[in-house]
Amino acid sequence: MTTLDHPSMIRQSKQAAGFAGGLVIAALMLSSGMARADATPNQLGSEITAKLQDETSIAIAPPSDAKRVYVLDPGNFHMTSTVYTVDGKSSKLLGMTDAGKLPNVMVASDGKFLAIANTMYSRVARGKRDDYLELIDTQTHQPIADIDIPEGRFLTGVFERTAGLSVDNKHLLFQQFSPSPGVGLVDLQQKAFVKIMNVPDCYHIFPTANQNFFMHCRDGSLMQFTYDNKGATKQKPTKVFHTEKEYLLNNPYYSNSNNHLAWPTYEGKIFQAKLSESGAEFLKTIEVFTDKEKADKWRPGGWQTIAFHKARNELYLLADQREKWTHKLPSRFVFVVDATSGKRLRRIELKHEINSIAVSQDDKPYLYAVSEEAKTLFTFDAVNGKALSSLDELGRAPSMIFIADK
Repeated sequence: MTTLDHPSMIRQSKQAAGFAGGLVIAALMLSSGMARADATPNQLGSEITAKLQDETSIAIAPPSDAKRVYVLDPGNFHMTSTVYTVDGKSSKLLGMTDAGKLPNVMVASDGKFLAIANTMYSRVARGKRDDYLELIDTQTHQPIADIDIPEGRFLTGVFERTAGLSVDNKHLLFQQFSPSPGVGLVDLQQKAFVKIMNVPDCYHIFPTANQNFFMHCRDGSLMQFTYDNKGATKQKPTKVFHTEKEYLLNNPYYSNSNNHLAWPTYEGKIFQAKLSESGAEFLKTIEVFTDKEKADKWRPGGWQTIAFHKARNELYLLADQREKWTHKLPSRFVFVVDATSGKRLRRIELKHEINSIAVSQDDKPYLYAVSEEAKTLFTFDAVNGKALSSLDELGRAPSMIFIADK
């Protein structure tokens, strides 16, 4: 007798066949509408017996305002990243936008769209490279444009100013690093890439009116560029404004709306300039720390270390007591100084390890501070320093903050 001929196996086979047949009959009854209305046990409750929702909808965020905040989580060089849209008034998450490797995030001056310069690969982290630009509606979080750009976008730890919107939001400029230095020009009205414009060995992009922009060059000067709609350029240098030993931090503050540039050094000196199509006007250089504070090792540190409130004319510098060459580590304090006189106005203790700061531009400004370690956006009153709210669970390593430059 084979195993399958054993009586116990025959009984099991008959039982299985009967069970399967019962399932088939039950399925046919359900599909033909013959199932009894009271077939579902009452003890399962209304939650399990409720009708399924036939239609779903996705909420639309309110229009952008002065308290709208965008937090970038580049994931410490991961292949994918996330941009979180946050209502700064309530510290509530409004939406999320997926992005690629080390994206440049730019907010339109009216807050109506985000521009995100992206890089992806055909096999996630290898294969054929694809660089592209997306414009994202800040209410629906849907793409309103997807523009292909040449591969070679400058990929490094995210520098805020290696890409920028023109002051009228009609063009986007992005830094090209390979095979040679260049700045890519994108026409946002035509939703088309125009040209890679040749530039010398200069970095960062600071747009001004009438299709001008400035870059920072290795000799310590700025270079001014004027471009036309086809990407033809003219250039002229400014004077050298800092020495080789005055090392500048990676992410300066710059405003497209009033063209104020504020650039801190590793030791807490802030160089300032007013940029325009007429050239660069260099303003008073400010020493944030006293001699005693310098002796006590007070230095700036973090990723976005400087912010500016235009109407109050206040500079905010993220800093802490630290050893030399630790300028990329987070800090726990913000020093606020008058941008004209350099006078110390106040010091705000954040009580968290903070990587980046930003300040809203309304008449009751908030100070936003993001922590990679806590994965949290903290909000403070920028005038009295009072802690107001926080939003946690922001991805893997949230490290940059963006607000509309109104």
